Amino acid sequence: MAQPKLWSAALIGDIVGSRRAPDRQRLQIDMEAVFDEVGDLLGESPVFTIGDEFQARYPTVGEAIEASLLLHLKTAGLTSLRMGIGWGELLAEDPARKPFGEDGPCWWRARDAIELVEGSSRGRGAQRATAIRTETALDMLLNDYLLLRDTVISGFDATDSRIALGLLAGRTQTELAEVLGLNKSSVSRRAHSHGIVALIEARSIGVLPLEEGP
Repeated sequence: MAQPKLWSAALIGDIVGSRRAPDRQRLQIDMEAVFDEVGDLLGESPVFTIGDEFQARYPTVGEAIEASLLLHLKTAGLTSLRMGIGWGELLAEDPARKPFGEDGPCWWRARDAIELVEGSSRGRGAQRATAIRTETALDMLLNDYLLLRDTVISGFDATDSRIALGLLAGRTQTELAEVLGLNKSSVSRRAHSHGIVALIEARSIGVLPLEEGP
């Protein structure tokens, strides 16, 4: 009897300009702490593979997109990331060597997606930080969303990112004002005028029906 197909969302990322970091070892330690925080929230922690590249694999496209959002927000003020997400079949899996023992279209498409990000960074106009390839009719819609999302995030400072993360975690603006040492009106102004509220409300696009193969 044929084994059922396993469809996954693979994520490949790297640190932009890591070679120019004044303390690469400190940067890697800080990034690993971020990876652990993302793992606590989503059940899968990204891991470094070679150099400044990291990888993770999630059951759904929605979870992979959420991971990319958290990674961008949690590294604001620390470094810049670029990521590619690929949806497809997982053909080979070796849990003892994860993620090195894995192969399949999900990984091939994630590699293609991050190469799209790398290529766009050398062009003009809007700069991509995340791209996705699912080989479905939703690719254009998802990539347009990611481009707009990451453009909004590129304008955040560390406070904006902390507000976004707090609201994602279910905290109220009043609670965030106390934690950040701001008045509530300042938090509200940032949340609306800097696009934080829109960013959070637009997350529903990440749960489009791609839990089965195309």
